Amino acid sequence: MTTVTRTLYATPSSLPAIRAVCKAMAFVRADLWRRYGALGNVGKSAADIRKEVTAAGQYAGLAVDGTIRAETTKDAVNDILTYKAAACAKVRQAVAKRTSDEAERKRLYALVKSDKWLEDRYLHRMMRKHFRHGVSSCDNQFIVRSDRHDVAIVGGLLVITISIAKRYGEPIMLTTNSSGKGVNLKGCNLRIILKSDVVEVHYATEKTAGRPCGSAEVGVDKGYTEAFADSDGGFHGEEFGAVMTVYSDTVAKTGKTRNKLHVLEKKHRAAGRIAKADRIKANNLGRVKLEARRDRTQKHLRTIAYQAAHAIVGKAAVVGSEDLTSPIKGKGQWRKYNRRMSAWAKGVLARALYEVCEQRGATHVVVNAAYTSQMDSFSGLLEGKREGDKFYRVNGDVLQADTNAARNVRARIHDGEITRYMPHLQVKQILLARSSGATERQEASVGRRRSRQRSADKSIARL
Repeated sequence: MTTVTRTLYATPSSLPAIRAVCKAMAFVRADLWRRYGALGNVGKSAADIRKEVTAAGQYAGLAVDGTIRAETTKDAVNDILTYKAAACAKVRQAVAKRTSDEAERKRLYALVKSDKWLEDRYLHRMMRKHFRHGVSSCDNQFIVRSDRHDVAIVGGLLVITISIAKRYGEPIMLTTNSSGKGVNLKGCNLRIILKSDVVEVHYATEKTAGRPCGSAEVGVDKGYTEAFADSDGGFHGEEFGAVMTVYSDTVAKTGKTRNKLHVLEKKHRAAGRIAKADRIKANNLGRVKLEARRDRTQKHLRTIAYQAAHAIVGKAAVVGSEDLTSPIKGKGQWRKYNRRMSAWAKGVLARALYEVCEQRGATHVVVNAAYTSQMDSFSGLLEGKREGDKFYRVNGDVLQADTNAARNVRARIHDGEITRYMPHLQVKQILLARSSGATERQEASVGRRRSRQRSADKSIARL
């Protein structure tokens, strides 16, 4: 069973009441991140922070229901600690690269795990690098506890009633666009998100096991033109790059035009034409259409990514993919690529593959990505050259570059020498050693053949 998030769209009975709660919770989130977004949470658990907040009583005066305030506080604290956990994972990777002494590694790992990294100067420096002080600009959502909402079917539509303490107002009714079939909100906390005049109701539910996976072992290479290329020569999600290119180029064009309007608005305001400047700002510099376009594109890309992941898992029981969480040091991509292939797009590909494998019972193996695109998948050596979507072997053969990389990813699943977090320079040393070993074996083999030929010639000469 897999826990997933589902979304209902609803129309509220009182939009001002929803906005008032969102505004109050925006203050709570911003204040919690200000106080605990960095060193303020060192050595403290989520329960410790909530006790401090409750004892201080700083938010008790807000005109909002107490359960909503408490649950939103809990949500913000969990976000902060999740952010710190992600930073600690990066610090552990840095420790692994810094020293090969097992005792020293264990000592540093223990300090990070026990949240005592302030005691070591190196760990403190690394945490300052990866755990920068967080801030919150979230001002449109709050959490409703599972026992503070009721559901009913009214006129064929599911209606959610949020209970509010009497002194803070009337209950808020949310009329959703769902008939209620297949929706079970019992025991679920609700995340209420206000977008313009529409309310999104997010809830968690258990998703049953999906279709069975395949039986093959496949390596995949995440791409731009297509979502995935597999080691069998297949390409999945081939419209992924086209959708991103159209969206990114449109956003860039719109941004250039908006910059001109920003300059024009400032010019009129500086000249005293305030009414004209206000009209430009109100009618031409809004964010509603931009955010709607972004949401549509992200949903489209998610659909493509998940369909591609299902196509791969449909034929594979073991799926190997590259770990692309860290950028390749010293490698600068071309400017348009950086704009088009956003970090979000790379993240949604990795998440789609992980979640589909988990749902359908396949094994997902993440491998070190270093030099998978520069290796010859037939010889397994660091030889040949990649140019665009072609890989030129030393013998003159030409391979499809993404398929070649996917074959190398599949081979690396069982490579005991190259681990996931090994620095790329160590990976290169191993690959070069293999190449030199292959060359020495080849020369030795040729030498033996030559010596046998010479001895045969000598025997003939004796005759």
